[in-house]
Amino acid sequence: MKHPDRLAALHRTALLDTLPEEAFDRVTRLVIRTLHAPVALVSLVDEERQFFKSAIGLPHPWSERRETPLTHSFCKHVVASGQPLLVEDSGRDPRVRDHPAVRELGVAAYLGVPLVSSDGFVVGALCAIDTEPRRWMPEQLAVLEDLAAVVMTEIELRSRRTGRRTAS
Repeated sequence: MKHPDRLAALHRTALLDTLPEEAFDRVTRLVIRTLHAPVALVSLVDEERQFFKSAIGLPHPWSERRETPLTHSFCKHVVASGQPLLVEDSGRDPRVRDHPAVRELGVAAYLGVPLVSSDGFVVGALCAIDTEPRRWMPEQLAVLEDLAAVVMTEIELRSRRTGRRTAS
């Protein structure tokens, strides 16, 4: 989580602590509609927390806070590994069964994919969350990966328009 180059790439997005935006909410709504999951997040992960640039379906009080500490983050595993994370039943999965997000956010199933900057740094994750255990299908993973690319295209385009670079 504390890799300086990764954190620099994250901060160059200039998205931490910003208001919700339709461009990102549109993507999370598509995740909900296509994967039939009640929650979808665009999660940006820094050294201490995950900030939700978009959070559709997240329960109170997390929906208002738009962030959680890393102790409550499944997305941090996606960032650390640079690989998708698929959890079909968090109560039975030894990687996460004792995770605070299972109890406090109701995460029973999770599918998350990395948000990768043009220079190869994972700045966060796009994820779908279900409150019931479920089997994630390969085509759902493919849809989520395509939508993650849409999120990163939006980030890269806005960086070019503002003169910020997400690549070093």
